[in-house]
Formats: sequence, structure tokens, C-alpha cells
Amino acid sequence: MAVGEAPGARVSALPTRYCWLLLLLTPLLAGGAVVGDEALLLTLVHGFDASGLTFADYAREPGGWYIFHHTLWYGILYATTHVVDLLHASPLLVEAIVSCETVAAALAGIALCYVFLVRRLQLGPTRSAATVLVYFAGGYGVYTFCMGGQAESYMVLIMAARLFFVEPGIVNSKSQGWKLAVADSLLVAFKAYSVLFVVLTLPLFWGRASRTERLRYLGVLGILMLLLAAVKIWIWNPPTAYLGLGFSNTPQIFLNLAEEIGSPWTGLPFCLPALFVLFWSPKTLRKDLAIKVVGLLGCMAFFSRYAFFDGNTPGGRYIFPFTVSLLPELAAAISVLFSRHPRTSWLIPVVIVLFLPVCIFGFPFFSRHAFPARGPCQQVHPVLYSWKVAIAKISHQSNIQICYYGENFVLPARDVASPRLGPWRVAYLLEGGHSAYYREATHDQVQRQHDLWGTELSQRLASMGLGNPYLWRGLGLIPAILAFWLSIWVALRINTSDRPMPQVR
Repeated sequence: MAVGEAPGARVSALPTRYCWLLLLLTPLLAGGAVVGDEALLLTLVHGFDASGLTFADYAREPGGWYIFHHTLWYGILYATTHVVDLLHASPLLVEAIVSCETVAAALAGIALCYVFLVRRLQLGPTRSAATVLVYFAGGYGVYTFCMGGQAESYMVLIMAARLFFVEPGIVNSKSQGWKLAVADSLLVAFKAYSVLFVVLTLPLFWGRASRTERLRYLGVLGILMLLLAAVKIWIWNPPTAYLGLGFSNTPQIFLNLAEEIGSPWTGLPFCLPALFVLFWSPKTLRKDLAIKVVGLLGCMAFFSRYAFFDGNTPGGRYIFPFTVSLLPELAAAISVLFSRHPRTSWLIPVVIVLFLPVCIFGFPFFSRHAFPARGPCQQVHPVLYSWKVAIAKISHQSNIQICYYGENFVLPARDVASPRLGPWRVAYLLEGGHSAYYREATHDQVQRQHDLWGTELSQRLASMGLGNPYLWRGLGLIPAILAFWLSIWVALRINTSDRPMPQVR
């Protein structure tokens, strides 16, 4: 397959040379905090250093079961921490560097996706920018999951690299088998359930690769998987935390799967609207598309078995990295759609504006009984939630009602959501951060230490003349301005160009 603009078409120098840089800069300032699983693993790294135990013994401790679950990720954090320690850096700087690694992984994934579209699919800069913008910025994807201290950021990078080894016209090249095997092994090392996607989508590679490349793939994959299994067995600790999660009964499994797919509030297509464009995918690509969809459904069905995953996780964080595999079909579908209806390209800036607050404000995180609940409620779409929070903060509302755990909670507007973007988080700290009431109810010892670091950072910035929160908010607007400007440029190029529209062949 080749998707491209007409030969000899003129493209302005700025987009051709620097368009990929703008794509990198779009979410550049996202992140800025070590949270969730990453924070837990970093705590385990520090705990191992202070324990005096061997690695295997520490991993077998009751609290070390997470190392077994995230062995490769733990290794990255361990190596980073000890390399940075050679510089005698402060704990706050260590966390900043760990966060930068997560952001860098996601940004590299975006860059690889753009390079793949331009170099391998020969899609012009305009269509490439449109595809990447629609997928990454016009949805609940990279801003929320890849910039929030999640292993999924690394998985997006691996999935982007995987495109170069498995797509039509590429797998016939020599020495692609072992590269795909390494990518698949890394996926499984980060998240074990990735093996479902690898197995279910194997026909994409198997049917096009030579016998030599197949054997090379199986040989390298087998060796790496045996090595991973040996490490897992060595540090085996029965994950009692998993045993308490429970499994859903059969009817509930189908209900959870339906929620993951079709819920207008949290379903994957509704939180990643670019997937709806796949209806315009050319017939020649529908076989590949069907195989990839089967792989995605396999992973979603796996999570539907767990009682804790009831479909209420917005956008399907655990599934999002695997949707990167749909980028070739998405690019072709966008090309067809814009060729027939170029004015639909104006939906790109609209969708980006709708989702921009999603990248600024995260969902709250507190235990079910930290605050009194006020009755049941229905989960809302991330766009509605984030705009509700944004309006409450802009209008200086004292309290706001949110839906969490399927119940209503009323919290002060300043506590209901912490900013995700680095500069916005700094501005938040300069204004005092969470209220004392919220900290007392929700913050553990680690979070209280972060509160002290935040206070110290605010004082240092103020002493340097950088304590104005509006300065940091302005800096935090740069990604939004770049994303919106690039989306306008893409729409103008598609609608005003007088050259032939791209053809899919």
C-alpha cells in the first residue's frame, strides 16, 4: 500500500522541515509528576536500597509482588535512580528525571509514527500531521495515559517501532524477523497480557514473511521469552493482591466488554474518536484491519474477566497502546475521507479544543471512604468532566460535585483535580496546592513529603522572581496553542490546495 500526495506537489518549507518538531512540542510540557504505578515502583526501588536484602529476597517480600508484575519497568527506574545518584541529585530531581523519561518515550513514539507515515507510507506532511493530530491530540490518548507516569508510554513507543517491521511491503525485507521478535518481547516484558495481541495479530507477519524470517522470529522470540520467564520464576512471589481482585461471572464479562466498547462515557471509540474514521478504510486494507481489531478485542476480553475492570476506566488505558497498530488503516481512511469531503478536516481543531482540558486536569484519586458520598451517579465523558472542572476553577467556584466510584462527592474546586501539565502544576503549587482538609483526608506519608517539596520549590521560585502563577500558566498554554495552530494549518491546506487529492492504491 502507498498513500501519498501527487508527485511534484509543492509543500512549503516550514511544514516539510519542522512539522514533526511541532508534533513533538504539542504535548512537550505534559507530565511533570511521578504518579500511580510509577510512584509505587520508585518507592520499591528506594525500599530495596534501604532493606539490605538481595534482589530476589526483596521481590519475594509481601510488598515486592509488584516487581514481579513490572520487572522491566522496575529495572528502568532502578537504573535511572542509581545513575542519577552518582550526581548526588535531590529526590525531587530524581523524580523529575524519571518523569522526563516517561515523557520522552511517548514523544519518541509520536515522532516514529510521523516518520512511518512520511517515509514508509509516503504520506505527505499535511496528511501525516492530520493523522497524528487526530490520533494523539484529538482524543483521550497520549495526554492522559502516556504523560501520566504509566508503562503505556513505553508501550506506545514499542508499538510505533513495531509498525516498521510488520506492515505490508516491509516484512519482506531481510532481518525484520528478529527486530519484530525484540519488539514483541519488550511488549510482553512490560505487560504480560500483550502476548494476546502478539499471538492474535501474528498472521500479519506470518503470511508475508519468508520461511527464513519466520524461523528467525521464532528463535529470537523463544530465547527472549525463556529469559524473561527465568527472571520471573527467580523472583516468583504469589501475587496475593491479584487473588483479591476476583473474577466476573460470564454475563458480567460480556457486560464489561460492552462497556469498554460502546459506553458513550468511557468506551474506547468515544474517548478516541479517530477510530470512527476507520469506516472509510479502503477495502484492500480491511483484512489487516479485521486482524488488528481481533487482537484489540482479545485484550479487552481479558480485562473484562476482572471484577475491578468494569468498563468505567475512561478510554481504556490498558488497550490504548495497541491501537497504534491501526495507524496505517487510519491514515488511509483519513486520506479517503478528506478526498471526498475536505471540509470535514475542520473537525480536527474542534476535537482538539474539546479534549484540551482533558490533558490539563486528571481524575481525582482518593479512597472510597475518604469523603462522605451523596448518592449514586453516572460516570461522565472525560470532555464533560474536564470542562466542568475548568469552568469551576476559572469562575472561582467554592465547591463542585463530581462522580467517582459511581457516587457523588462534593469537594472544593481547588481539590477536585490536580493539573497534569508541568507548568500548570507549578502554578498550582505556587497558589498553595491542595487544601489542608484534602491533604489530611487523602495524603499518605509519601504525598506529604511531596507537599513539603512543593512548598520548598515554590519558595525557591519566588526568591528567583519566578513565583507568579500566571507566568507558568502562560507557559502551559504553549502546547495548546501549537496543537490548535497546527490543526488550523492542516485544515487550511486540505481545503485550499488546488493540486490533486491523494490517491490510495
